[in-house]
Amino acid sequence: MDEMIEQSYGGYKLYIYKDKLELSSNVSNFIENQIVQKLKIKDRFQFCVSGGSTPKSVYQLLSERDIEWEKVDIFLGDERCVDPKSELSNSLMIKNSLLTKYGSKAFFYEIFSDKKVDDNISKNLLISKLNEKCNGKPPSFDLTLLGLGDDGHTASLFPYQKDNNADDLVIFNEGKGLKRISLTPKVLSASSNIIFLVSGASKQLALQRLLDKDESQERTPSKLIKSSNQISIFCDEESSKELSI
Repeated sequence: MDEMIEQSYGGYKLYIYKDKLELSSNVSNFIENQIVQKLKIKDRFQFCVSGGSTPKSVYQLLSERDIEWEKVDIFLGDERCVDPKSELSNSLMIKNSLLTKYGSKAFFYEIFSDKKVDDNISKNLLISKLNEKCNGKPPSFDLTLLGLGDDGHTASLFPYQKDNNADDLVIFNEGKGLKRISLTPKVLSASSNIIFLVSGASKQLALQRLLDKDESQERTPSKLIKSSNQISIFCDEESSKELSI
């Protein structure tokens, strides 16, 4: 049986697992349960996913679960403005992990992020599809899975970017040498359920800052994500080693 430590920090609930393997297994179980339970009371499930290396193993496990994927709408929280066939494309990673096996039945909105596509077209198409698939103003997901960068960013909300907290649904930002398109805190915070997935020693400082009530949102933009419900953080022992538990 997996060993897990549970700890509350203000508006966050922390679940700590031994290693990335246990972390991925438990997060995939959690997401599966969310989908199954929600589809008992509504027709479709709206799921906002994260790019990056940490969630890939979660998506691979999820794709093997025989659930009602044909009733699941999947959106990316952000995308790099690169060729869709580039290894840097979040969409490509989702296609090669979550959208395989049973998961291939899900609806996936691929952000038009290629440099050849006009920014306003990309932005307006995404906003239109969000409003079509998600209820609420702003549009609300049933579940949003977010990553945490070692610099404290989440989605493509990077430190000290002036548009991070724009009163809009979608923005363009620069991060780690690449132009990116991202959902804003306004949309991400409207989700019914929000989870952060954190793994590895390089995330120790970022996780400490996220949990620090006095930390600035400018330096750690992941703190811009707020919720009236408790936000869950699933992490491994390596990333949480410096926390006082």
